Amino acid sequence: MFTLSVKDSFAAAHRLVGYKGKCEELHGHNFTVEVSIAGDDLQDDGMLLDFTILRGHLHEVLDVLDHKYINDIPFFSGRASSAENIALYVFSEMEERVGNDRVSLKKVTVWESDRASASYER
Repeated sequence: MFTLSVKDSFAAAHRLVGYKGKCEELHGHNFTVEVSIAGDDLQDDGMLLDFTILRGHLHEVLDVLDHKYINDIPFFSGRASSAENIALYVFSEMEERVGNDRVSLKKVTVWESDRASASYER
């Protein structure tokens, strides 16, 4: 099985409603997001998927979050704007764009700092 990964980043604000600590206050992060896809069969050009295409899809998804207040995005209505749920959001959006019979979305990791990340995978 082949695996491809790309990274991109975005800046956004959020607050963890109901959290007992500093993160309950409005604050921001420069998030880094890594997306990995997997598949067994390469295209005729010898690639699983062109990196440019995968990066383009990720950029489209992250553009919705970039320089926004994450809590106001409809996906986060009724759910925490945690790194875990951001990973779930990106996974859901990316799966619509790259999932097919030949390629599947494997994992999304969201880094909210150099030392803390959350991942979602099926």
